[in-house]
Amino acid sequence: MTVALKESILQFGDPLGFRVRHGTKRSSVTAGTGPDTFKVEARTLSGHQKEAIVTEGETGSVWRLASDEGKVMNGDDLAPFPLGYFNAGVMGDMWNRTRRIARQRELGLDRLRIRMSHLFGSDGSFVHSTARAYSEMVELRIEMDGALELDEAGPLVVAALDASPAIALLRRPMKANTFALYINGRRREVAEHPNSSAQDAMDPFLAHKRPPRPSQSEQRDDLIRKSDVVESGESPAVPLTSSQKRFFTIEAQGESLGRTGEFETDTWIGRPGMTHFRMICDESDADAAPSGLGLMSAGIGLCYLTQLQRYINAQKLDISAARLVQFTPFRTGSAGRSDAIDTHLFLNGQAPDEHHLNLLTIAARTCFMHVAAATALDPQVTLVVNGRQAG
Repeated sequence: MTVALKESILQFGDPLGFRVRHGTKRSSVTAGTGPDTFKVEARTLSGHQKEAIVTEGETGSVWRLASDEGKVMNGDDLAPFPLGYFNAGVMGDMWNRTRRIARQRELGLDRLRIRMSHLFGSDGSFVHSTARAYSEMVELRIEMDGALELDEAGPLVVAALDASPAIALLRRPMKANTFALYINGRRREVAEHPNSSAQDAMDPFLAHKRPPRPSQSEQRDDLIRKSDVVESGESPAVPLTSSQKRFFTIEAQGESLGRTGEFETDTWIGRPGMTHFRMICDESDADAAPSGLGLMSAGIGLCYLTQLQRYINAQKLDISAARLVQFTPFRTGSAGRSDAIDTHLFLNGQAPDEHHLNLLTIAARTCFMHVAAATALDPQVTLVVNGRQAG
């Protein structure tokens, strides 16, 4: 991946999301119980375009997922924004846990629909390094259809929430996310954050000699799609400085696709002029699409790179070709867990070392996903079963 930043996510005409390599079997955190760690290798391209290569645990498939920002962030609006991946991942993982527990309890769940709204805030200045992100509230509306009653569906949803590593990330604040920083190929000690105890990660530019391409057996082009739907109105550009906290929501709605393990999500930013994007995850042994946890992991790494790039641009720093390797450990069972995120950041440029070091901290403070992981948010849940809302 030793290429110039003018590189585009569309340069080869490939789908926005595709499989790079088949795994030997699905990760235990998707298809069973136990621990596993997902790896994300992400890099910046032209403007706010980015791509993530997601490896789903020790035995899972490898997926390439493209990302971009809308015009309000001076992006090209070609692919989903990072926070959209996060919402889609949470909803997909909830489908996974609900589906599997319903089968264990022999409940007739035919269809699941979820609406998710995540409220974020931000204030401060990117120019003066005082910007900060906030994760404020999560709402879930869960609708079930099938041969099950309200008194069966309520405990089913509680069990699914408890079993979901994605929900655990929202509920239990992470205080010990770890970092490693490599400046012009040399690893440096990190200030203000716990240093990663892991061995040096391989720079994605070295790990992938060429940009990822779809595996030859892959024919699907519907895993990630730009929708024709755009929120009405025009939204002003997002300012680099705000003296007051500015709020926005990430919206998503999705539903299970028949009796397969697939779940399709439509996601958008709750502002005028924002484009909708659709993505599919698969929670079955068929391994037909990334898992919800894979989408969520990608969203975390891509969001971090977005905030990093905003600071580099705002402060006109001589730093380029940002990329990272991120390890997100999960554990499944009756109690799902999402453990500390380990991020290895690679930066190159002529800026002083202290600027590189400062960027790592600033990006972590303004990354909405890292802030969400560090904030305890128990989702507010509304349950509807066969058209009847639970009291």
